Amino acid sequence: MTTRSKNISPAGTPHAESMRRRARNPEYRAELERLAPYETLARIVIRRRGQLGLSQAELAKRMGTSHSAISRIESGQHPTTVQTLRRLAAALDTHLVVGFADQIQGMQGATVNTSAADLVAVG
Repeated sequence: MTTRSKNISPAGTPHAESMRRRARNPEYRAELERLAPYETLARIVIRRRGQLGLSQAELAKRMGTSHSAISRIESGQHPTTVQTLRRLAAALDTHLVVGFADQIQGMQGATVNTSAADLVAVG
């Protein structure tokens, strides 16, 4: 019979420990930074779709696209074209606003300090 150390889990590494280990990895942190805008957009789309009581399939129909395209956007893992964002805004009964900022602070849910003069509605 073998004995196990108290620190070894039969199920593997605990989630919190695994996340701490990944957070120390510069490549992992860089990937989180790269994906942050897409994840933020995904949260906005999911929230707005929920407010309107739409399923992904219903939103896709409004946009004239596939359910899988909506799923990709809502996964927060893929870039989305401005044209798709315009169609998405129209399907969500809202407006797409694009602008430029000298600085974006924070990773998740970035706060942008800019004036209304730096923004333009495109959808």
